[in-house]
Amino acid sequence: MGRPFWGQGYATEAAQMVVKFGFKELDLNFINAAAMSRNPASYKVMQKFGMKPIDNTPKQILKAGVYEDLVHYGLVKSDAIAG
Repeated sequence: MGRPFWGQGYATEAAQMVVKFGFKELDLNFINAAAMSRNPASYKVMQKFGMKPIDNTPKQILKAGVYEDLVHYGLVKSDAIAG
């Protein structure tokens, strides 16, 4: 998401729609996602609709020549916030 659009709720809205689609249309029971640990804005989006931290994985992804740690989140269908 481009910097001019940060903080306007677009990422949260989009993520909520993807999760809703996964649970309702694909009948998934569990959805997970990951974000770089040094990017709290990304994982705060996941927290807003009920995703819980699962684990942290050190040096899992290479970005701009540097290996970054990832924080993994998940949500079980029965724990999903109605909406």
